[in-house]
Amino acid sequence: MTEAERKALERERAREKARAARAAAKGAANAKGGAAVKTPAGSKKNTSSQASAAASAAAAAEKRQRRARPENANPVWFKPLMFGFLIIGFLWIIVFYLSTGEFPIKELGNWNILVGFGIAFVGFLMTTNWK
Repeated sequence: MTEAERKALERERAREKARAARAAAKGAANAKGGAAVKTPAGSKKNTSSQASAAASAAAAAEKRQRRARPENANPVWFKPLMFGFLIIGFLWIIVFYLSTGEFPIKELGNWNILVGFGIAFVGFLMTTNWK
């Protein structure tokens, strides 16, 4: 059995356990009819809220387990960097045109357009590796 198959089997078993825990909690609440139970201090405590809390905890555990990233997923920084390159490149060109060549770097002259497209092109190349 490969590592990926083993992990998938473990995830499925964990889901089954969570479903069973939710069903047991729901069954316990229904069996007691959601009746109020006296606590040692004399106040009443609703058992259905206990069951819903248990079900909520089980659902939260299952949700945390589903968030596992696939092995071939990109790092967290990949998307912001990719969009950053695209936006900075196009902003470079826009600033060059709006400032009539005074900014971003006056000495480059019309080469500023190539610099802007180059930065944006790096972002575009990154989109081909986005998973």
